[in-house]
Amino acid sequence: MASILSIQGLCSGYRNQQVLTDIDLEIEEGSVTALIGPNGHGKSTLLKTLSGLIPTWKGDTQFLGKALGNNAPDRARAGLILVPQGDQLFGGMTVEENLMMGTFARKDRDAVQDSLETVFTLFPRLKERRGQRAESLSGGERRMVGIGRGMMANGKMMMIDEPSLGLAPLIIEQIYEALGHLANQDRSILVVEENPSRVANVASAFHLMDGGRIAWSGNTNDLANSSDLLKTYLGG
Repeated sequence: MASILSIQGLCSGYRNQQVLTDIDLEIEEGSVTALIGPNGHGKSTLLKTLSGLIPTWKGDTQFLGKALGNNAPDRARAGLILVPQGDQLFGGMTVEENLMMGTFARKDRDAVQDSLETVFTLFPRLKERRGQRAESLSGGERRMVGIGRGMMANGKMMMIDEPSLGLAPLIIEQIYEALGHLANQDRSILVVEENPSRVANVASAFHLMDGGRIAWSGNTNDLANSSDLLKTYLGG
């Protein structure tokens, strides 16, 4: 399969603190790829750098065969969509208004309603709460809105940062069921997840980050046969 995202020698960080060092990564079009590893080792920083929220210090990133623009709006318009950790919703706006915020760069306005219905099909709870203010939602509901807003952008690739962080097991199951549905539609997804077992049934490629570098890469079978390596990095 062709690469939708190609990263070579990427370095990045915050002010004078380097976090990412020589990241090389190929993401296949239509695949679900998981970034796994312990907290504080650069997974979220990589997504922020790819989305344009943090500047690239060095290296080359190609999206759909073209160099990306230098800021977040340019990259979103190119179709690279970030669902950030914590979701960052507009608390005073309703669920539906928050979802519609994801459509700012879309030109196919006639298809927006279809996208909204798809989100409501995957997350029925959001349809029930479409007129409710986001600030009154539970943590799981907020996470659903964040993912749904990313879907509403109808981009070429969606990057999701820690979709299960701090959520109850039942909510985690619902969210990963939705991601599995997107995977079956050949959506291109890059997901950050500390616990590889949660994403093992959805992702086809895995990259373990340690100290701001890619320490290991493999497919689903490789993951199943790498228990000792994962125990070393993740403690289980």
